[in-house]
Amino acid sequence: MVAFTIRPATPADAEALCALHKASVRALCLGAYTAEEIEAWLREREPAGFRHAMTKGGETILVAEHDGSVAGFASIKETMLFGLYVDPAGGRGAGGPLLQAAEGEVRRRGAAILSLQSTLNAVPFYRKHGYMRQARSTVRRGGRDLAVLDMVKTLS
Repeated sequence: MVAFTIRPATPADAEALCALHKASVRALCLGAYTAEEIEAWLREREPAGFRHAMTKGGETILVAEHDGSVAGFASIKETMLFGLYVDPAGGRGAGGPLLQAAEGEVRRRGAAILSLQSTLNAVPFYRKHGYMRQARSTVRRGGRDLAVLDMVKTLS
C-alpha cells in the first residue's frame, strides 16, 4: 500500500493542482460525461483560481503527496467538499486518505455533516465511504449544465 503525506496546499501549489485537476477530469470522468462537457468544465480552470480559492475564497485545500509529487487534492469550504481529484497516472489510493483528512478538518471545525456534489463517475467511491444520495442536480461549468449527485455524510 502506498503511503501518502497529507498537508495544506499553499499558493505555490497552484500550477500543480490545476494540471492535476485537468488530467484527472479528462482521464477519470470520460464515460460519465462527453468530451464536450469535460472541455467546457475545464475551459476556465487556471492556476490563479486555485490561488484565489486558498487566499481569498475561504477554501482549505489539502494535498496528498507521494515521493515529493502531488498525487491528489481535496478542497473544502465550511461543510462542503468542493472537489477531490487524484492523479490518474500515480494517485490511485490517494482518494481515501484525502477524504478522511477532509472529514477530520470539518469535524475539527465543529460540524457534524459533510456534503458534496459528486460527479457521476465518483458516486461508488463516496457510497463506499458512507455518503448517502440526496438528490440529482446540475452544476454550471463553462456554460454547460453537468449532472451531479448531491450527497451527504453524518460525521461520527
